[in-house]
Amino acid sequence: MADFEPKFLHCRIRVRDIDRSVKFYCDLFGFKKIREHASPAGNQLAFLEMPGNNTLIELCYQPNEPDFSFPEDIFHFAFSVPDLEEFRKRWEPTGVEFWPESGPVNDMFYFIDDPDGYEIEVMKA
Repeated sequence: MADFEPKFLHCRIRVRDIDRSVKFYCDLFGFKKIREHASPAGNQLAFLEMPGNNTLIELCYQPNEPDFSFPEDIFHFAFSVPDLEEFRKRWEPTGVEFWPESGPVNDMFYFIDDPDGYEIEVMKA
């Protein structure tokens, strides 16, 4: 009998503007769009891969329901960066809001929001 080794493949999140979200994740975190297509339900899908990782983010735009809401503090991504302050200096002038504004929590991480309000934890590598 073959070994049963499940692998985590991807996580889907809904977005309001697929092009804006692809740009955000590719620009800030270095993701690459590896494929896009329409689902059988007519949703627009874009699959993003971070080089060096095997897990994908699947962005899903539902044209029949372009707006949505979700409870606060129910979901977040976490990414590490080599230098928190350099990351902040690079992206804060573009309109990315970092919180807390006073500096990283325990000198270890900030939070930012993606264009749809999903929380992202940016951690010191």
